[in-house]
Amino acid sequence: MGEKIDNKWNVTPHRELDRSRASDRFVEEENEGDYPVYGGANIHQFQHDNTFDSSLDSPSLWSVDEDQPDLSAKYRVRERAYNGGTPKKDIYEAFGGPKTSKSQKGFVNDLLQKHRGQDLCMDDLLPDFTEYRIIYRDIARPTDERTMISTVLPKGLVCVHTLQTFSPYEVNPEQDDLSEYPLRSIYERAYDDKELFVITGLLNSIPFDYLMRTKVDSHIVRFKLEESQVPRLTEGDNWFHYISDRAARLNCYGEKFEEMRERLGGIDPAKEESERRRLQAEIDAASFHAYGLDREEMQFVLDDFHRVSNPRIMTEAYIDRVTEKYTHLGDVGPME
Repeated sequence: MGEKIDNKWNVTPHRELDRSRASDRFVEEENEGDYPVYGGANIHQFQHDNTFDSSLDSPSLWSVDEDQPDLSAKYRVRERAYNGGTPKKDIYEAFGGPKTSKSQKGFVNDLLQKHRGQDLCMDDLLPDFTEYRIIYRDIARPTDERTMISTVLPKGLVCVHTLQTFSPYEVNPEQDDLSEYPLRSIYERAYDDKELFVITGLLNSIPFDYLMRTKVDSHIVRFKLEESQVPRLTEGDNWFHYISDRAARLNCYGEKFEEMRERLGGIDPAKEESERRRLQAEIDAASFHAYGLDREEMQFVLDDFHRVSNPRIMTEAYIDRVTEKYTHLGDVGPME
């Protein structure tokens, strides 16, 4: 996953906020905040709240909007990005900064002063929370029912360190962008709406989960995630729409996903438990095909997959359904 591939989606995991270091940006009373701050206990596979699973915790931390910068978690996210080098480093490298003797800050400000008469500022940044994005739990064990737990988060929320995020943006500055204020045109989507859900579907799939179980003890370490293999499915590839469409129907429920449902053509979210289990089993089965695993390899993974005593998802009936669907898809292919 860490390999940069042209003309494919690319993802880079990172931490948004450390709970202890940013503790002054959080409150514990909902009526004192403007939006929730998410942690690992607030999500599960294809779930961004406890609508379908009452065992998921409701958010316990909240924060305020950026009009109170000294108290705002969102402003802190923006501040960290600015001080950490994005988009400063990208502009510096794109326009020959390393060939000069100037610092990143000096080079970029001189360049922007020349083109628009203003230094780089906080308003130029486009933080991750302004777009739908992929997150996953940092804490994970190979003996959990599922090790890799990922979902798509709605806009307007921030996360503490028990969740890692894949930025929805990458920075690709061009000459014409430098005269703009704010400097937003340098940001491009790292993955489009369909790719957003095919990635989430693959991350939550049994084959990828099986890979991660061989690598983790109690946390999903970044380099271990980045060295793990995943089919880089994009438009035109077999299984792309099959997985993406089903992951979207699982994830795009509730008011906060109304915009995304419209962007995807007015899809219907899956709300009934039986339908959600069917769609997830179909994603798991299709993912085995996307990985190119034959029936013997698929059966080995399923037989060797650690089972908990009281599974919520990975019951014998669910495993049987995945096996049956794998066989069916092998006959008919990636039908819509």
